[in-house]
Amino acid sequence: MWKRKDKRRDYLIKAVSPSLFSAALHPDLIIALIIANLMSPKLWELAQRIPADDRANPEIMMKRLHKFVNRNFYHPNPSDFCRVWGLYERETVTDPDELASSDWAMSIIRQGIELTRNRDADFVIGLLDNSTAPRYIYPTVDLILAATPTLQELKPPVLGMTACLDECVLIASLALAGGLCKMEDIVFVGSPLHYTLYLFPDEEGYMFNAKREFFRRQDWIKQSGGEPDASSRLFMEKLFVCDRIITPFGYCVFPGGSVTITPERMENVVKRISRFLAATPPELSQALATVRKAQATGLASADRIDSLPALSCAAIEAAVLADMDNPDYPLFEAALYVFRHPRVNEPELYEEAAMRGFRSYILSGAVLCPADAHEIVDGISGNESVYGESLRVAMPDEVLAFDTASCEEKKLLEETLLRHAHIF
Repeated sequence: MWKRKDKRRDYLIKAVSPSLFSAALHPDLIIALIIANLMSPKLWELAQRIPADDRANPEIMMKRLHKFVNRNFYHPNPSDFCRVWGLYERETVTDPDELASSDWAMSIIRQGIELTRNRDADFVIGLLDNSTAPRYIYPTVDLILAATPTLQELKPPVLGMTACLDECVLIASLALAGGLCKMEDIVFVGSPLHYTLYLFPDEEGYMFNAKREFFRRQDWIKQSGGEPDASSRLFMEKLFVCDRIITPFGYCVFPGGSVTITPERMENVVKRISRFLAATPPELSQALATVRKAQATGLASADRIDSLPALSCAAIEAAVLADMDNPDYPLFEAALYVFRHPRVNEPELYEEAAMRGFRSYILSGAVLCPADAHEIVDGISGNESVYGESLRVAMPDEVLAFDTASCEEKKLLEETLLRHAHIF
């Protein structure tokens, strides 16, 4: 029987490298990822590259934000992610809650793949038939940018590689860093298969469908003809499956899933999206009914960020560190682990998270003695962390993917290989 302390510990280990499947079970990791991005200087450097001369005009800035991400980040196929991060394997799951969530996520992925029949369909369905799936890791902006050198053959060159949720998280993070919206303006809608982001810096609202699509409210109404049934059908055509709504103040997985958002906040979310769509799709009504039944109390971490006098990388980090142990701000501790901060309460959890990587686990099959592990580590050509000199720690799979590591990260890789090989 899993105890509450074990659950919290397992949750923080998952936070170190959020993935499609861990975020399916813990949707709030998506918000922790945004908070982690806001602590990264790299995010603020990116935000400064977006022209801000029309900051007072939300429509212009939202278009620029979409164009910047669309132009500079590569959206790969499932097989590309498989090559970088390996496989998610159902047989490794022991927690019954995680197993149920994984089975649901896999069924959604299969349903979506069979509907779209894209060029990777047979590849993904073959994996699902064997209870595996591409391992989608949702990295911070630092790791997204770390992939840049490996993507230079693309024309034009790009800054990094992103999945659909990565793009939504990156857009929301950049909007916050650029002062274009607040936490209360952010809404994710979708499922483990695909996410769409809504930002509401004004009454009109803007939709970022992470398939290179951007909609103003007027554009959406024009495409749907302003007819509610047509709009509801179009809403689902963009998503294929919709089973969750996620905000910085809580989330709802429906029907019958976990709920942390209050009815009052969900009513406001549904009202804003319904106005944008000129319709209330049945899925939104179902989410609202689920939330009203649950009567959750909500999450307060986003309030703390929205109340800061001014947003900056340093101000966000200071606020998170100051309240990392405050039970009223439960996402702050998770955000520190997502960020790989050196001042977490249990740094040994980084070592446990390292054991969950796929690439290092497979590579450990060639380790028969300590010298074998040492030889693998010696083969890492770079001597600097992808996090620079910040003392943040890259996981062994990231070291292997980007071929660079600090001395401490190389030591962690070697120890992880030896632990997998049961050589102590």
